[in-house]
Amino acid sequence: MRAPRFTAFGILFALVACAEPQATTGGINRGTNEGLASPTSISRSTQQQPVSAITGIAAPTTEAANRFAVSFLNSIQQRSFDGRREYCGYFLVSPTGVISATTPIPGTLASCSSPFPPDNAFASYHTHGAYDAGYDNEVPSDVDLLGDFEFGLDGYVATPGGRIWHVEFDDRTARQVCGRGCVTSDPRFVAEDEAGIRASYTVNQIQARLRGR
Repeated sequence: MRAPRFTAFGILFALVACAEPQATTGGINRGTNEGLASPTSISRSTQQQPVSAITGIAAPTTEAANRFAVSFLNSIQQRSFDGRREYCGYFLVSPTGVISATTPIPGTLASCSSPFPPDNAFASYHTHGAYDAGYDNEVPSDVDLLGDFEFGLDGYVATPGGRIWHVEFDDRTARQVCGRGCVTSDPRFVAEDEAGIRASYTVNQIQARLRGR
């Protein structure tokens, strides 16, 4: 989800997400496992971390997850620009440590949502779609962070300028995995306030950024 440049969003816990393996929790149908997308398969190293505070499943290392996220999000950037909409889903890890992604679900110009994450999800992902001067495109929104934190997940966000952000549940921050142009950028992208974009943000810092614009 992108935040408007001049209007503060209320806090919405609509986690950016996608179709997941068949399961039902709390009356919410999680859909089917058709169309799992995995442009690359990366096995985690022996160093592991919990998937989330909720599941406790072993997740890939940050290095492996970041590498997969950059590759996968790069593969759907152009689709997101062409459709002028966000795409979202989850990154999953198998019992043998192979990373995959749920099939991207299309959202709107500035949002994307789905039901609860599956048990083997370690992160959400979404694109910020095409460049639009009315939105603070190049950083995650406070809603992006709070949605992931609500489910005890990490998250990954791709921007129109070609940045990848990693939302880190453990320390409640969003950090740049790689900067402008590290993945496919929208040809219509207009660079603004590049010097003012931090390497990392907390929720409070993102909210302060929006208030200051």
